[in-house]
Amino acid sequence: MKKGLNIDLLLSRQWLILFVILIVTFFAYSSVLNHEFIRWDDDKQITDNSYVKTIDKQNIIHNLYQERYTFIPLTIYSVIYYFKGLNPSPFHLLNIIIHLLNILFACILARKLIQNISAALFVAVLFALHPMRIESVAWISELKDLLFTFFSLQAFLVYVKYLNNEKKIRYLIIVFLLAFLASFSKIQGLLIAPTLILFDVYYERKLSVSVILEKIMLFIFVLFVFKFISWYSLFLAPLLVVVVYYRKRIKERIPVKTITLMIIALSLLICLFVIYYFSCHSSGLWTTTPDKRNVFSFIERIFLAGYALLFYITHFFFPLNLNAVHPYPQRLGDGSLPAEYYFSSIILLFIVVVSVCFIVKRKKISKLLFFGWFFFLVNISMVLHFIPIEGRLVVADRYSYLAYFGLFVIIADLIRRYIIQNQKTKGLYVVLFTGILFLLSVLTYSRSKVWHSTQTLFEDVLKKNQNIPFAYLNMGGIYLNKHLPTNALLYFNKSIKQDSLDPSAYFNRALAYFMSGKSDSALADFSKVIKLSSSESDKALVYTNMGEIYHKAGKDSLALVFYLKSLETDSSIAASYNNLGMYYFQKRDLNKAYKDFEKAVNLDPDYADAWNNKGWVLTMQGNIKDAMKCFDHSLLINPGYAMAYNNRGYLKFKTNDIQGSLSDYNQALKLDSSLTEAYLNRGWIYSSAGNFRLAVTDYSRVLNRIRSHQTALTNRAFAWFYMKEFQKASADFDDAVKYYPNMAVSHQNLAWFKMQMKEYDIAINEFNRALELDSTLANSFLNLGWIWMEKGNTLKAGFYFNKVLELSPQNGEAFFLLGELNRKKSEMNNACKYYAEAVKYGNKQAKNALEKYCK
Repeated sequence: MKKGLNIDLLLSRQWLILFVILIVTFFAYSSVLNHEFIRWDDDKQITDNSYVKTIDKQNIIHNLYQERYTFIPLTIYSVIYYFKGLNPSPFHLLNIIIHLLNILFACILARKLIQNISAALFVAVLFALHPMRIESVAWISELKDLLFTFFSLQAFLVYVKYLNNEKKIRYLIIVFLLAFLASFSKIQGLLIAPTLILFDVYYERKLSVSVILEKIMLFIFVLFVFKFISWYSLFLAPLLVVVVYYRKRIKERIPVKTITLMIIALSLLICLFVIYYFSCHSSGLWTTTPDKRNVFSFIERIFLAGYALLFYITHFFFPLNLNAVHPYPQRLGDGSLPAEYYFSSIILLFIVVVSVCFIVKRKKISKLLFFGWFFFLVNISMVLHFIPIEGRLVVADRYSYLAYFGLFVIIADLIRRYIIQNQKTKGLYVVLFTGILFLLSVLTYSRSKVWHSTQTLFEDVLKKNQNIPFAYLNMGGIYLNKHLPTNALLYFNKSIKQDSLDPSAYFNRALAYFMSGKSDSALADFSKVIKLSSSESDKALVYTNMGEIYHKAGKDSLALVFYLKSLETDSSIAASYNNLGMYYFQKRDLNKAYKDFEKAVNLDPDYADAWNNKGWVLTMQGNIKDAMKCFDHSLLINPGYAMAYNNRGYLKFKTNDIQGSLSDYNQALKLDSSLTEAYLNRGWIYSSAGNFRLAVTDYSRVLNRIRSHQTALTNRAFAWFYMKEFQKASADFDDAVKYYPNMAVSHQNLAWFKMQMKEYDIAINEFNRALELDSTLANSFLNLGWIWMEKGNTLKAGFYFNKVLELSPQNGEAFFLLGELNRKKSEMNNACKYYAEAVKYGNKQAKNALEKYCK
């Protein structure tokens, strides 16, 4: 007789099945390991966050007090960055690992609640692969979701142990600690306290005043730890421990009614204190400066709540056509909300009615139905807009990460009752389980690819909804970072067309205009940012960028005004000091430039541009050792910084590290093939080494882009000359004069070339033209003297040599040529005197002449 599938045996392999779920989940998310950072929170939290890139006391204190809601994730980012730098793979791997651990804890908790491992495994499958969790796992910045859930699930497990072990105080203390960690991962950790009441109800713990007080104390403890770890929390926690630990002894000595009255009085005092505190202080839980476009009345927020609940419930059952961005509704012409928001109030009313019925009929309905329903409502409540929350989104997939556990439990319990416990349908469970596992893993694998990069994400967003200005803004930012301002402007214009009050859109469009050379348009947009933004930091950034525009236009006095105004507005903006430093550097005030670059790197230790600029100042000051350290640090921060490689290459060339210099120039050009400075510098190395052919190639690359580049023209002309390509050399020298007729050195170089070609009359004219433009050119006087000496006019020759000595009294070559001039006139005494002076100033030819003619 053929044996059938042994369902009971299969289901008994619980740990093996859980292991399969974890493996399938890992592979479903495996593509995430190759994903990039997303320029949407990932930049603010990690890639551009100086408080993450350096682990020190100052940064830890800043994150603890200023970013306390995400202190633990930020600290973890710092540790990963310390060991792996800006490699996104380790960050993604951590997200996956925490998600896998959450699946494990969710399964264990479900097992304790449902008392059926098969149903618990179904919860594990849903928790692992429901498409609404993709956002939390695939997005690095949502580590806070994963960690908050990680600590919350452990807190719930320990609390269950507390309820089942005669309420031993040590378990409650651990719950407090885990709630603290959850809250320092994400603000929703505050909801652990009310959620614990659901466990009290489920495990039929009598809801006394002391039970409620227990939760109030936990909530207050966590809340005030958030508020700068104040002494209030340090007082409340021990008080709770004392009350719980000594409750039996207290009851023996004080009447129950008296204890009850004391607890009620204490609870009222705590509530009054909280109300008083937040009437005098900003809560810090939500934004203190909400976006004016997203301000809604309390009645309107009720409609938003209905819409959000409808979204989360429908997407629980039908997680299709997911989108990462669900913006707040745009008001209609009469100021009202779109119709769907009003209709959704029916859903909210229905949910309220159902919830009230559940409470009234609590003893007649399934305990798991009651628990799961209210677990979902409590843990989704904070993002239902009854209290305004920070951000641009009315709903988000990630908000459901923990809340959905309640709905998963309800579904699993229904499967337990109607499928698993029925012998006739038990086999159906395996089919259902396998099908769900396969289907959700495919959906997860497919959807997670959308999160590969900023571009793939926001292309998907706009594909599904073309009325999201924020998405156009991010797409424009992608092209702006690629230095494609024309493409960027197309998206910024669409963003502003849909939302004309967003200062960030105008700011970015201004940058694109500036990059395109449209300075007037850039200034107009920056002015709009100042009017629209309430942030002093934003205004400071605008002022320093306006200073850059005026500086580029040659209006240096006006540029300085805006640089200083930026620092007056907000003295903590590193970019403002960097820009001011560049201003002083170009004015050759190296000391002031150095001080500003030093301030920039002190404010932002990971400001690669400022480190590079500081290194360049030190190079100009001759501090080679410290300059090298600055360039090295700049490249450590940004290994793709081409200009830093170019500058370090120059420094290495100065220290005779020719191979190291070439290596840096090659790397600079590999990173940025349009970097003119690197071609010029590498061409100079080739010329110095006598490899004029390669030098010509580099100079030609510059001239192919900038035909009139003076340095490239001149250097290529000399390279042609030394290659004996005289016709090509002549053409480049002539072009230099054509493009720069008022530049004395252009005429001087052309004159030198004509002198080498023995075209003395043309050379004399060009030297004279050079001296008309700049009468301090000693070389022009020297060469004119040499030409006249060759032509036999000793009077003019002597005149020009003496002009050289007027300008440069220690010019050894001028003394030598005067010696030669006197020797040709047979005035040997004078000749020998000049030779001796020339030797004194290091002229080697004079030394030989002195030995030969003046013994």
